[in-house]
Amino acid sequence: MKKNWFPSIASLVLICASTAQAQVNKEFEIKKIEPALVETPQISAGSYRKQQPGASRPIPWLEVDVNFERNKVSEQASKFSEDLVVNFYILLNNAVRTEDKPPTLLSGSTTISDVPHGKGFHAAAFVAPQSLARYFDGKAPINIQEAVIDVGVTISSGSDLVAISSLKNLDVAKKGKGWWEAESGMTKVSGRVLEKAQTPFAPLAWDYYLPSKSKSAN
Repeated sequence: MKKNWFPSIASLVLICASTAQAQVNKEFEIKKIEPALVETPQISAGSYRKQQPGASRPIPWLEVDVNFERNKVSEQASKFSEDLVVNFYILLNNAVRTEDKPPTLLSGSTTISDVPHGKGFHAAAFVAPQSLARYFDGKAPINIQEAVIDVGVTISSGSDLVAISSLKNLDVAKKGKGWWEAESGMTKVSGRVLEKAQTPFAPLAWDYYLPSKSKSAN
């Protein structure tokens, strides 16, 4: 099923690259990681609408769409999962625009729950246009190749790592350990990767993305 945010929403660029996968157990499998630049949805509430002065068109957000499945590994397996924490690691292609030259690694997470057995589940994370501009020296990238070097994703259940994958890096599949764990070679920044509920996309695509669990309920 293909998502459709809104008639005026279109992906500027969507990578359908094959994903290097390293599955930690057989119950959960990350099938694909797709970063894209997507325009801010234009939603009007009656006659109330505000827009930044001089803004002639919606500005792009960075979206990471993770497609995964949950396999039935035994007859005793619970029909629905407990809480699952999906962690996102987004390595920006901004080294030439930073003073000390290393690229910036943005990280964040979302918690989902009650996932049944099946395929075609999706979890999402977003980076705001203002954050992109900040880490690209005031000028946000215009396509996904300019924006991102690689994206890593892990899924955890409690203290157990149940799936790990990376958009490009085959070492994840070989080692079962993420390149994002390296102590050097990148500037690590947390707090800039947002859940869908924290963005203008919150009311959209409820039949596509799994909802995040409320922070107050964690």
